[in-house]
Amino acid sequence: MRSFQVDVHYDEKCGYLISRYSWHVVLETEMSHAILRYRPKQAPPEWEAVADGVRMIVATVADHVPYRLTTLLGVVATLAVSAERAGLPRDPAVWLEQSTITRCLLENERLKPKSTQTYASVLARVHETLVWVERGEPARPRLHTDRSRAEPYSTSDLTRLDAWACNLPPAPTGRGNALALLTLGAGCGLLPFELLSVRGTDVRSDAVAVRVPGTDRLVVCRSLWEESLAELARTAGPRYLYAPDRQVERPKNAISNWVARHRPGDPKIPVPDMRRLRATWIVSLLRDRVPADLIARAAGLASAASLAAYMRWVPELSEDAAIRFLRGWA
Repeated sequence: MRSFQVDVHYDEKCGYLISRYSWHVVLETEMSHAILRYRPKQAPPEWEAVADGVRMIVATVADHVPYRLTTLLGVVATLAVSAERAGLPRDPAVWLEQSTITRCLLENERLKPKSTQTYASVLARVHETLVWVERGEPARPRLHTDRSRAEPYSTSDLTRLDAWACNLPPAPTGRGNALALLTLGAGCGLLPFELLSVRGTDVRSDAVAVRVPGTDRLVVCRSLWEESLAELARTAGPRYLYAPDRQVERPKNAISNWVARHRPGDPKIPVPDMRRLRATWIVSLLRDRVPADLIARAAGLASAASLAAYMRWVPELSEDAAIRFLRGWA
């Protein structure tokens, strides 16, 4: 079975230059088999002329980008065929120049606007990854899109956000909205659409817990925010906690538009972000060693496996703490 060895060298104009590829017997892997077998559906006449170059690019970047192998092969093949039809040199470095990419995307009438954006993102990441490989730097981590896994706020960030909220005008759409974001986000980990649905009557006063509308979840508020949440609920009564006087349950962009109008003027105060507030809540529970299955149920996740992405913000146990946990009660 043949596979390939790829050399990448820096070039001032393009940022990198991939040398002419050469075939070698290196190893047999599932990925190399898939790359070597790849052929576009209804392959155009230009495919055979660019096939080796496409395979070589994909072999170089496949382990370092967050895309499926078939997606990479399809996008790079489309680019290479477009360059061949334009009469450009059969050189992967030329294919990945921005002018070539732009020509490919603009002239391809079969690409819908959303697909055009996807192609542009994939090709930009391929270009960037080749630069990393050339420089001999560690490969970037393979990231998968998940908007809920944003970086949590630090304790000082939360303190500043709390002070910012309390200094807003006392109108329901000022201080009240800010506190609703903090208490239901960092305190209860609700998603934006869930936060918009919560009314004062959804909040239990005995343990300051929220019955999430439309679900069977009962989320107990973190102690840091329970007093503020209880007060908001008492004030709101049957009305919504966030923007209590609105008539529509889930108005479009209701949170982002409000944040844009009230964003903190002090650069030391972070901008409120529901993704980061939810991540803060999840990480705080993980740091307190709350059982993962319990966190997953409260968060509305399909399984505890989804929590793995947050563990990089959770410090390791000290040796003494590890011994206590492992030993159990005497």
